[in-house]
Amino acid sequence: MQSNSFKILRILLGVIGAGLLVATAAVFLPVSWMAVSHRWLGLGEFPDSPITIYLARSTSLLYAVHGFLMLYTAIRLRQHLPLAKIFGYLHIAIGLVMLGIDLTTPMPTYWTAVEGIPISLTGAALVWLAAKAEAHATIK
Repeated sequence: MQSNSFKILRILLGVIGAGLLVATAAVFLPVSWMAVSHRWLGLGEFPDSPITIYLARSTSLLYAVHGFLMLYTAIRLRQHLPLAKIFGYLHIAIGLVMLGIDLTTPMPTYWTAVEGIPISLTGAALVWLAAKAEAHATIK
């Protein structure tokens, strides 16, 4: 029987993975839509240059790959439970680095508030749930 922590971990990995997979659409987003989104987010005019477009598309692709791996881990969690904990530690680190990036860029306050710290907290939840799920699996 699966523990509650195992079930919640599976759901959390799946939700994060599916959310990150949404970034796949941005890989193919027309530049004009990128510019509209950029303005709508309050970031000013979109710098329409090859490196900016390249970075936007390649970063979106990396998010999508990360999302696929998390979703795959959620689906096959029994086989990949230790990977869930690694994802958690990575998210703690990613969140802290993103917070530093946001503060030094500087990104708008709303952006900073919903990015780095929530990513780190989610990572901490993944580590905690994975540890509890591993402990429960060991006891059984």
